Amino acid sequence: MGELVELAAGCGYLPGAVNMGVVWEGGRAVGVDTGGDRDAGRRLLRAVRARSWELMAVVNTHSHADHYGGNHYLVRQLPALRVWAPEVEEAVLRNPYLEPFFLFGARPPEALQNKWLMAEPSPVHHVYTPEQGELQVSGLLLRVHPAHGHAVRQAALGFGPVCYAADAFFGPEVLDKYEIPFCHDVAGQLATLDRLAGWPYEWFVPGHGSPIHREQLEVVLERNRRAVREATERVRAAVATGATADEVVHRVAGGLRNPPANPSTYFLLRSTVLAHLAYLLERGEVDWTVSGGVLRWEIR
Repeated sequence: MGELVELAAGCGYLPGAVNMGVVWEGGRAVGVDTGGDRDAGRRLLRAVRARSWELMAVVNTHSHADHYGGNHYLVRQLPALRVWAPEVEEAVLRNPYLEPFFLFGARPPEALQNKWLMAEPSPVHHVYTPEQGELQVSGLLLRVHPAHGHAVRQAALGFGPVCYAADAFFGPEVLDKYEIPFCHDVAGQLATLDRLAGWPYEWFVPGHGSPIHREQLEVVLERNRRAVREATERVRAAVATGATADEVVHRVAGGLRNPPANPSTYFLLRSTVLAHLAYLLERGEVDWTVSGGVLRWEIR
């Protein structure tokens, strides 16, 4: 794991499986997301203290466990630390059980109540809306952009010439590895990718993958659009002869280089497939019917 990488004056990030942003001004620092666990939180605090800054707050972009898992450690070490999170997303930070509950649709089995889906609970001192435009966080002015699609109310944050885009897009190396990016709202994800191209920044730091300079941004955004469209086509093909939702999931999984290997990755894929089915349904490209107690999807 590398140490703090400075991208511009007052703006940097800690590279890793999940990138953590750091912005600073006058000895005060604010973190953007905190990684997946206490080790990530410890790493963020160590990097800030190495520069003799005071970590005043962390701003979470959304409520997936790998983006807020260090909060619990940080608030225990720094009782005065303030945590910010978007509306709706903040409920999951406070109650991590909601994440596997939403994925499973009922009380999740113990196998789904794991660190990959549930971080330690985090307090949330300030709730913000992604559309409000600006956040005054411990004396630092951050710009906030709605970045829905990957999560219900995900936000991207800007400071100086750097945008911390969270999972609004993924680095090409991540797309190559995972084939189908996790998505809650397909239309929302595509709209975010289109808006992102117009945000006024020099550097764009995804939650997963290397920072992207504006000169390369459109190429990367198009690679993300293509991944979303390809996922939609996989789902459409799986419906071709009619299928239940689980049959669609199994057909899609069977075409992947690395299909789900445990319940957590299975239900993440299932949720994404359902998002694409809803997208196709609302576009009038597929239909659903219930007959004999069985819900089936069919090409319209």
